[in-house]
Parts: sequence; C-alpha cells; structure tokens
Amino acid sequence: MIRLTSRAWNNVLIISMLLLILLFNLSGNLFSNDSTTDDAIDVLIPHDAMLTSIVTHAYTIERVGRGWRFVPPSKDLVSTERQVTRENLPVIDNQTLTDVVIAWQNAELAPIGNATLTGATPVNLWLAGESAPRHYLFFQVGEDMLVQYPTQGAQLYKITNMTWSQLFLTDIPNA
Repeated sequence: MIRLTSRAWNNVLIISMLLLILLFNLSGNLFSNDSTTDDAIDVLIPHDAMLTSIVTHAYTIERVGRGWRFVPPSKDLVSTERQVTRENLPVIDNQTLTDVVIAWQNAELAPIGNATLTGATPVNLWLAGESAPRHYLFFQVGEDMLVQYPTQGAQLYKITNMTWSQLFLTDIPNA
C-alpha cells in the first residue's frame, strides 16, 4: 500500500472529488436533450412559461395577483399634440387585458427565413423564473405580422394565428 501522510491523503480526496464533479457535469451535458442552439421555435411563449409582464414603447401590462394591470407610458412618452396625459388615458378592464395576454400565450410561429427589416416595434416579455426579459421585434408587413427574436439571429417568423390588434392595444392613444 502507498504510504502517504494524512495531508497527502486529504489532497488525494479533494482531487478525486473534483474529478467526480467534473465527470458528472460533463456526462449531464452529453445526455441531456435540451438543445440551446438556433433551432426554429414554433410558439412565441413556451407553453410551460408564466408571463409576468409585456412591455412595449407605449404601455406595460403587468401581472397583479391573478389579474392584470395596465401601466401607461412615462410622462416623456405621452403625446402633447393630442393633449393626452397620464391622468386622462382610458381605463382598460381586466377582461380586455386578460384577452391580450391569452393571445400572446397562444401565438404560433412559422419560420419564413432570414431578413433585415426596419420599423420594428420592440417588445420585452418578462417570464417567471428568468432574470432578463425576452426581447422581440415585431413588424407589420401588409396583412402579415412578423416577429424576430434577436437571440435567434436574423431569423424571421410569421405569426400564423393572431392579428396585430389581438396582440397590441391599438386603440390606446400613442400606442
């Protein structure tokens, strides 16, 4: 048997534990089915994700308990030519907000190719359990609504089952 001091045996144990941890981490990555590559996505929001807020340039929809709250734009985004202020923005009922959120959760995507478009409407979606929002760019092209998820590169997707008015509150001033 190898004669080692107790300090040397401690070092052997530490190194062997580090090697085991490394082995388990590498084997976990080899056998997992999660693909975090640039695969095509087929829904806007994953089915198992909980949406906590939708942030656009004109408004925010936030989850409050079991309902939703409409948050108007900040003072610097409020239109002065239409005499619209934060105080006289329309009140939106919870059912309308719930319908908009359900539309976001049910939006289906079909990949249509890579392109660079201008005139995007940026939207940030906050999902429960994620530390940063998901950034999307929406484009209205004729009858079609296209979306680009910048982490997927220049890949464009067509939203196949929703219209612009179902996802965005278009009757809101300055929206």
